[in-house]
Amino acid sequence: MLMRISHRPKLSLTQEELDYLIKLSRSRNQAASIVKRSKIVLLSYQGKNDMEISRELKADYKTVRLWIQRVLELGVKEGLIEKSRSGRPQDISAESRAWIVSLACMKPKDLGYPHEIWTQSLLAEHIQENCIKEKHPDLSKICQGTISKILNASKIKPHKIRYYVAKVDPNFGQKAAKVLDTYREAKRLNEKKTIKKKLEQ
Repeated sequence: MLMRISHRPKLSLTQEELDYLIKLSRSRNQAASIVKRSKIVLLSYQGKNDMEISRELKADYKTVRLWIQRVLELGVKEGLIEKSRSGRPQDISAESRAWIVSLACMKPKDLGYPHEIWTQSLLAEHIQENCIKEKHPDLSKICQGTISKILNASKIKPHKIRYYVAKVDPNFGQKAAKVLDTYREAKRLNEKKTIKKKLEQ
């Protein structure tokens, strides 16, 4: 059998990156594709060649090479994410972001589910199925990763909530949208200042 030889540099990971990959590889909440990619990178780090990884994970050889190369170029966290598709990226309004945050603060049981707390996949499914009815069409194609980013930015982890102590403010969405707009504007002004300083140097 022909042995393929790789000429790329060996993967080097920090302890933090290694812990992150191990956690991802064992996750039951992450998408199966992300779990498989993390396993590919871990096996490569452990010294297995691309053909061995391909056989062990029943993954296409080119796919194995692709994800290892991306991690080498972009780092672990960026490298494991799917490249953006061509065309203008979908813009998610502050109101839609606020709706996602308000949902994450509610009990799934209050919305007719048999669950006490949200899983990432259940929350994503609910958002996709109800966004048009709730007048948030910009969320119709939202993925689980984007939802996680929105919640992480608000320091909310619904799958780790153990209990709820109060009802959500009925005007939460409107108030949160204003706060998100304020943060976005502050970030934009800060970036402008940074660019201006660099140009003046």
